[in-house]
Parts: sequence; structure tokens; C-alpha cells
Amino acid sequence: MSLFTHIPARKKPGADFALRLEDDALAPCLHRGATAYLVRSVDLSDGEVGLFYAREGLVFRQYCEDMRGTVYLFSLDRSRAQDDRMFPPGTELPVCYGKVLLAHPPELPMD
Repeated sequence: MSLFTHIPARKKPGADFALRLEDDALAPCLHRGATAYLVRSVDLSDGEVGLFYAREGLVFRQYCEDMRGTVYLFSLDRSRAQDDRMFPPGTELPVCYGKVLLAHPPELPMD
């Protein structure tokens, strides 16, 4: 099952591509049927949301790196916390295809 449909990004200045969401992977920020606008970037800051290629395919995850260099990719929908991923220093990270353009990055999870 596809998580999104690729669509033209003409409606959002600065966006390189856009995806129409086929599920609630970006809830509570964006819901099924909404358009996620992305800029091609692999340079994410803590709390920003990216599109990554991981073992389960293309996924949206919130990025965070701690002071020791461990990278965390959090599911925005905290009912899917079991889908969070952790990458200790020296571990190969999933490929980041772009940063989701949001008015405000969501807060990082506290759990």
C-alpha cells in the first residue's frame, strides 16, 4: 500500500516536490488527503520532519540527534511509537530524500 501520491509542487514557493498523503503518517501535523510539500535536503535540524528510505520503504519521520551522536527517527503519530528508530554513532543512516515544509516543527516526543 502506498503512503503517498507524487503531485506537482507548484503551489508552495520553495518546495521541490509534493506528495498527497494516503494515510495519517504525518498526523497530527497533516492528515490523509493533505499535501506535504518538501524541499530536497539531507540537512535536518532537531525536530524537523523528513522523508527517509528505511527498511520498511519510504517513511516520514521526525529527526533528532543527541549529544553523543545517536540519531533518532520518531513517528509523529505517537500511537506508532513502536516504529521509532535509533541509530548509534557509526551506524549507517537511512537516506533522506527531503525535508517536509511545516509552519512549525512538531515538538519532540517526551516518551
